[in-house]
Amino acid sequence: MLFNSEQQAEDKLIILYALKKIKTSLTREQVALIVIENLQISYFDIQLYIDDLIKDEFLSTLEYDGKSVLSLTPMGKETLNVFHDKIPIYITDMIDLYLRENREKIFKEVKVTANYQKKGDSDFIVELKLHENNIVLMEISLNAPTLKLALDICNRWKENTQELYTSVLKALT
Repeated sequence: MLFNSEQQAEDKLIILYALKKIKTSLTREQVALIVIENLQISYFDIQLYIDDLIKDEFLSTLEYDGKSVLSLTPMGKETLNVFHDKIPIYITDMIDLYLRENREKIFKEVKVTANYQKKGDSDFIVELKLHENNIVLMEISLNAPTLKLALDICNRWKENTQELYTSVLKALT
């Protein structure tokens, strides 16, 4: 069990390190892209670690340009300074190199779509999708009995994609 908690602590430090090195706020998806492309950590685990880091006040969320972005808090910066040596040098080197070579890729936009189609007299099929770097992360189709409900579902998906995505993943795992 000790190894598991040490590994989780290291993984969280890596997330803090990536945010410090990029020198700007990032979305959850951008952080996940950096970590997934360099390490064997699942997207779901990254999201749970980010939730923990927010809850423990090492990260804060801000609204920027209509998106929720993550920033290091002063406590997150201090923690990273104190425990920086707990991240293996080969990992920091790998992340540094990745950030230099892939800055454009990191800032590629996440695409959220929400559409509906009329099916029958009073049924609507709502299709919700979350794409990242041309990969579909989640696709949901559901039936709505009214046009108003179909529109409400589409709007809520667009406004709360990350929270809905995370809660669906948590419910399924």
